[in-house]
Amino acid sequence: MDRGPVPFALPSIGQEEIDAVTEVMRSGWLTMGAKTFEFERAFAQYVGARFAVAVSSCTAALHLAFEAIGLVSGDEVLVPTTTFTATAETLTYLGARPVLVDVDPITMNLDPQDARRRVTPRTRAIVPVHLAGQPCDMTEIHRLASEHNLRVVEDAAHALPATYHGRRIGSISELTAFSFYATKTLTTGEGGMVTTDREALANRIRMMRLHGISRDAWNRYSSEGDWYYEVQEAGYKYNFTDLLAAIGMVQLAKCDAMREARRRTATRYSAAFADNPALEVPAQRNDCANAWHLYILRLCQDALALGRDDFIRELKARGVGASVHFIPLHLHPYYQRQFGYRPGDFPQAEAQYRRCLSLPIYPSMREEEVERVIAAVNEVCCLGQTGRPASRTSSGAQVLASAAEESAAPVGSRGQGRGFYRSMGKRLFDVAASATGLLLLLPLLAVVALLVKLTSTGPIFYAQSRVGLDGKTFRILKFRSMRMGADRSGPAVTSARDPRVTPLGSYLRRYKLDELPQLWNVLIGDMSLVGPRPEHPVYVVGYTSLQRRVLTVRPGITDIASILYRDEEAFLASNSNPELFYRQVVLPHKLSLNLRYLERISAASDFGLILQTIKALLIRKSVSAHSPIIQT
Repeated sequence: MDRGPVPFALPSIGQEEIDAVTEVMRSGWLTMGAKTFEFERAFAQYVGARFAVAVSSCTAALHLAFEAIGLVSGDEVLVPTTTFTATAETLTYLGARPVLVDVDPITMNLDPQDARRRVTPRTRAIVPVHLAGQPCDMTEIHRLASEHNLRVVEDAAHALPATYHGRRIGSISELTAFSFYATKTLTTGEGGMVTTDREALANRIRMMRLHGISRDAWNRYSSEGDWYYEVQEAGYKYNFTDLLAAIGMVQLAKCDAMREARRRTATRYSAAFADNPALEVPAQRNDCANAWHLYILRLCQDALALGRDDFIRELKARGVGASVHFIPLHLHPYYQRQFGYRPGDFPQAEAQYRRCLSLPIYPSMREEEVERVIAAVNEVCCLGQTGRPASRTSSGAQVLASAAEESAAPVGSRGQGRGFYRSMGKRLFDVAASATGLLLLLPLLAVVALLVKLTSTGPIFYAQSRVGLDGKTFRILKFRSMRMGADRSGPAVTSARDPRVTPLGSYLRRYKLDELPQLWNVLIGDMSLVGPRPEHPVYVVGYTSLQRRVLTVRPGITDIASILYRDEEAFLASNSNPELFYRQVVLPHKLSLNLRYLERISAASDFGLILQTIKALLIRKSVSAHSPIIQT
């Protein structure tokens, strides 16, 4: 078996593409012609747009899209700083200014709230970039665009075939630009496409891609064409070719299958790395389908002595290619010299850049190659472990921390109406109570730890990423209650009689004894005794702006939702799809309860919730399947 290096990327080109190119070469027509137009029609139908215009690159697609909406010198356009330079440089061709925007630290996509703060009277457009193939929050972006009369041009170089709210990227905004570069999910070697539902824009782009000459001049050298043409505008040489279109037609027919192959690799990576305290796997929006152009892994630097660059070098030494996407634009000399950007201007983008790396992911990856990548990553992690507790990970993986700074936030805004208890007393109480609790409960903790060790294989403690104060992720601690590795299969939520839970684990969960190690999380400042229960990043990424306000306080061991849903596992078991029901019904209700808690944080309310929690554990009553939703 071939044990050569695993490349970072490899195009999936087969005999079908070779035969299609050969057929075009034999036809005698190599440049833009009938095959290009066939590809355009097929591509438009595939993504659900009325029109598609093929061009020489995604850079050309962006340039023509910006020209078509009439950008001129002095206009400003909002662009995420985490992107390839083409997104912003094409604006400068027209004299427009790229106004850089920080990113959402979970998805690394453009942060709509930060974009909102950067709108000026000169802002004309916004460019969401679907990094790695995960769609941006298009609902919020279109809301912002509508409020300020902005044009939306999507950079979908990574996003074929991705969907948002059931619609393919390419059918959502006024204009969308795609890339067919050699590493992309659909490749023609070089090339790009612009999609739109507006015929006038499509016609403008068709004319400007070929020197601004009249629409039918492309065939002036054919037997059906005419030598006469007119130059309508000073256009560009951005046309596609039939040779590339022949490859594109074959690739388009395989696009869904190639995306599925990428998804399988991504799923395998995430399952292998999810429980490694040194790694953070990509979080996925609940309302999207990722194209998986890239698999961006992030290092939790508190748990590693090895820096990102050294990590990549160690992977390379083990025969695994890796890369970085992207160096934020504001860190490049050109953008600093031309527009005055400086390091520190976009803290979220910089934090993610310093710890991110992209692993190999391409449709033709063999299972053996995937396992080699996993083994290499795990080996380098062992090489670079610090030995420090991994209960607190890097602050880079944040969920729209700017939501806490919204001037319009009337609920639970930090600094709003803060008395002594909110500002200092709550934390002082947490430290004193958690330290006392750990000392007093030490015998019980030791007994539970021994029982876990004796009744199942694997570690005593279980640590998993949760999102806490200001969107920072941390490692929440629990006594392990599931069989080793069982959390990698089945639903993300646990319901009653879940076969993955051990007999002892079932008892620990029933009386919440598995949660006792979280007193350590409280002591070191990750959590509070009372506060909204922290959720996994996969759920937090789908929060609305209002729901994200629960991240303005430390998460707690208990809250009103925990009391009402004390029999949550039995409650979820009564539904045919527990995880879907949790996402759509239970979680929104919990968040609404916690938003009310933010309005009335006080020593009295916290002490009351602690007493209610103790009472609920000592006097256990079954709840009906619907009672938690009713009790508000």
